Amino acid sequence: MLISRSKFDAGDVVTFKLVNGDEIVAKVIEILGQDYVVERPCVVVPNQQGIGIIQAMFTANPGKSIDLSKNHIMMMAPTEDRMRDHYLQVTTGIQPVTKGSIIA
Repeated sequence: MLISRSKFDAGDVVTFKLVNGDEIVAKVIEILGQDYVVERPCVVVPNQQGIGIIQAMFTANPGKSIDLSKNHIMMMAPTEDRMRDHYLQVTTGIQPVTKGSIIA
């Protein structure tokens, strides 16, 4: 039997690269056997300023968690600090203050 250990904990903001090519940024709520339970997943998209994020599921209830199957993930990594701060601001309205963040 193989035992898989995740590098991430509940509460971390993680970037997932899916098998269809989408890049998703989401807050991990729980790690289950074959799923990551995530909150407020956003897709990374190019825009005129570089990159941005939009909701991954427009018709889902934003207050409910979503299961992301490990079978559909090619890669995952901690989200870069500036993108993590942007994600937190967009999804919660809170402006994080961390080293290296851009404060307007």
